[in-house]
Amino acid sequence: MTINKVTLGAIAALLIAVFVFASNWYKAEQTPTLSEAPMAAPLIRPYSPTLGPDGAAVTLVEFFDPECESCRAMYPIVKQVMAEFEGQVKLVIRYQPLHQNSVYAASLLEAARVQGRYWEYLDVVMQRQPEWASHAAPRPDLLLTYAPMVGLDADQLRAAATNPEIRTRIEQDARDGQAVGADRTPTFFINGQMLSQLGYAQLRAAIQTHVR
Repeated sequence: MTINKVTLGAIAALLIAVFVFASNWYKAEQTPTLSEAPMAAPLIRPYSPTLGPDGAAVTLVEFFDPECESCRAMYPIVKQVMAEFEGQVKLVIRYQPLHQNSVYAASLLEAARVQGRYWEYLDVVMQRQPEWASHAAPRPDLLLTYAPMVGLDADQLRAAATNPEIRTRIEQDARDGQAVGADRTPTFFINGQMLSQLGYAQLRAAIQTHVR
């Protein structure tokens, strides 16, 4: 009888330990992967492109490279999550050009803002990224050919992209990105905290923590 009690006690203790481990593992899996980042520079500049209401519960800052394949992969995910939390997320775009034609592409995107077609042009640039940003044979010249698809004047786009102020803004974005630890793209910040893992589930969970 004594042996049975000891055995049963050991089994009970083992089951409790397994339950505690499983519970902690589940909580860890459900916790958004946010981390603190050095804040030696502002995450947002007055000139930054934004989408969503100013009073949104969540400010989502993305350090972004239009030539980055991972940025392209996350692009529809960001749009989906913003649609799910409609009116509760404000997206802020910052540039972190890390590829050969990134500055040129970002300059054209900024030039599209002059004609009021920034987000429409961004859609096309990201959809057609495999064409103009091909690793084997990049064709940045194709970027201007996409302009008429969204009602942009290609000549005006080309001219506006040479504005020195645009280059200044892109360079400032890059410096700010380095200062806050955004040394790869895309890098996201949710209400000032860096998202340490990319993906739909991670992004949605991080936003959910700030939304009622």
